[in-house]
Amino acid sequence: MMIFEKQNWLTDPQKESQLLAPVTCFRRKFTSSAGEISLQLSALGLYEAHLDGKQITENIFTPGWCDYNYRAEYNSYTQFVSEGEHELEVLLADGWYAGTIHGTQWGVETRNSLLFCRITLPQGEIITADTKWLCSSNGPLRYSDIYMGESCDFTANWQDWHPAGVQELDLKIEPFDGVPVRRTREISPLAIKDGIVDFGENITGRERITFSAPHGTVITIRHAEVLDEDGRIYTENLRSAKSTNTIIASGKKETYEPKFTFHGFRYIEVEGVSDFEVTAQVIHSDMPLHLEFDSSDELLNKLVANIRRGWLGNALDVPTDCPQRDERVGWLGDAQVFVKAALYLSDCTRFFRRWLKDVRLAQNEKGYFTIVAPQVARFRTPNATGWADAGVICPWELYRFSGEKYFLEENYDAVKKFILVRWQDFQQGKVPESHFGDWLNSNEDTSKELLGAAFLAYSSSLALKMAQILEKNEDIPLFEEIYSAEREYFNTRFADNLTTQTGMALALDFDLLPAEKIKETAKNLNDHVLLKRSTHLSTGFLGTPHLLHALSKNGYTDTAWALLEQKTYPSWLFSVLNGATTVWEHWNSWTPENGFQNPEMNSFNHYAYGAVLDWIIGVAAGITPDFNIDPHPGGTLSFMEVQYRGIFLRWEKESGKIRYTVKVPTGISAKFRGKVLSGAEVYHFTEDMK
Repeated sequence: MMIFEKQNWLTDPQKESQLLAPVTCFRRKFTSSAGEISLQLSALGLYEAHLDGKQITENIFTPGWCDYNYRAEYNSYTQFVSEGEHELEVLLADGWYAGTIHGTQWGVETRNSLLFCRITLPQGEIITADTKWLCSSNGPLRYSDIYMGESCDFTANWQDWHPAGVQELDLKIEPFDGVPVRRTREISPLAIKDGIVDFGENITGRERITFSAPHGTVITIRHAEVLDEDGRIYTENLRSAKSTNTIIASGKKETYEPKFTFHGFRYIEVEGVSDFEVTAQVIHSDMPLHLEFDSSDELLNKLVANIRRGWLGNALDVPTDCPQRDERVGWLGDAQVFVKAALYLSDCTRFFRRWLKDVRLAQNEKGYFTIVAPQVARFRTPNATGWADAGVICPWELYRFSGEKYFLEENYDAVKKFILVRWQDFQQGKVPESHFGDWLNSNEDTSKELLGAAFLAYSSSLALKMAQILEKNEDIPLFEEIYSAEREYFNTRFADNLTTQTGMALALDFDLLPAEKIKETAKNLNDHVLLKRSTHLSTGFLGTPHLLHALSKNGYTDTAWALLEQKTYPSWLFSVLNGATTVWEHWNSWTPENGFQNPEMNSFNHYAYGAVLDWIIGVAAGITPDFNIDPHPGGTLSFMEVQYRGIFLRWEKESGKIRYTVKVPTGISAKFRGKVLSGAEVYHFTEDMK
């Protein structure tokens, strides 16, 4: 493994720093003996590389997105070449570094993308950035931008070649150690009518279209998640993101797929040509999936499928909030809300481990974690309750699901710094600011001070557990003192005044209450759900992941099931019944009575509320990360069947009995209600229905 410091980068000296800058092509000819050549490529931007006309970058959106204030990442390639002259050609686009996502339309200074290349030839010669490189920014790709889309002119060829510029940067360039982004599926249209193509599901990706049109014909392709009441694409919720690909036809039959942009969409609108063939390319970080789910309730099955689709659509190099509008950034709050569901769905430990590097880098000098990582200029709020806490919660959950201590070791110093600066604030009478509150709750705001106090104590409790596991004996007494004081403050201030579902759920699920208060609070929460809200939830981003857990762990599993199966607004199944194929940002992103929510903030692919999957798998199916299997059958289901990391569980209700079938693969140690299960055997258990 090599780490490069203070290296020369290639740039186009004639390219103006501007929004929607053209894609640049760099070329370098070299002579080599026969043998293996090694390439390391990086970009402040995005690149695609070709050697002797053959593409060598099979993954897309390389080298990915990281915190460019502190580091860049490179990918390595090995190629066999014959003796003679060869040519390396690299396309460079603005990407996350210099595109509109960088924030230039919000007044941030524009900048140009840069390319790093190191070629080691068989004879030992090393080629890096020098004046023998040529470049051009006058070619077919007029721009390629994450928010705005791409403009491709098939009538143009690369021209105006000139020597590349060389710029020295004092920036660490380290190997990419995340999960590569790839095309993972191809979807054919469900229907095509009046130029509108319906792919049947809301995805993250882009189109691949084949067409013939007269020379110079302009073809525009716009993307949308939903249709409006007139059956046209609805794009108001994209805000400033144009999400439009533009093609100028050459007159020949062409196949087009954009290179350096992606869209969140179910529908596309094609204008300028009527005779075409098109598919959708599904794109995300290509993580192994290890959850299969089935039940007797097709709505619940669709909900789980929607949660999976929404997670993958937002797992594009970093865990984003949404894939369609002018945002698409690594929100910490969304990640901590969903991390357990993500870990049930996929082997995403490597994905999150890489992202946590940038979470730590975004931690400010005082020690506060921020709200997004990698850093984006317009999102710099420090210490926001439930968002900053991701710097503690995510490493903890990664450890809990994997058993790997390095998740704690790598993040411990940052966690300690965060806990201590909050402790200093607390000693001065301040709890963390709840900047967003219980975000997007259903008409029931929870005290921001309560939220701040709850997450303050919860994060400290996790830090204490980390110190104990890592045997940080010098820190344990201090963390015990901190947690005890913060928990006592929560109880003194709020234990007798818990009136919202979120407040009660956090107090119960975070184990913040004294024993004598737990039963009373759990009953109050149950009554609130059943009586005050007529078996509906009222929680937002911070409360929702904990609501069903707070009920079921305190004897109200039937109420948790009733909430899960609720079909009217607000509920998880309301969106499913109204055609959702991913999880919505709002409980009421669209309703038959009122139509669309405010387009300023109305994503139809936001994974946060999909956090309920943690309860579905961990409680309803009862498969915990440490493979203690303890199902809680309920609701109207006649059966549930789950496979998670090779463990198979099925429960079914029949004639007043519940029958369980469990299979554990060889090499995994598991228990069913405390009974140790050996691998490669099928177990059957029967219980009376309660």
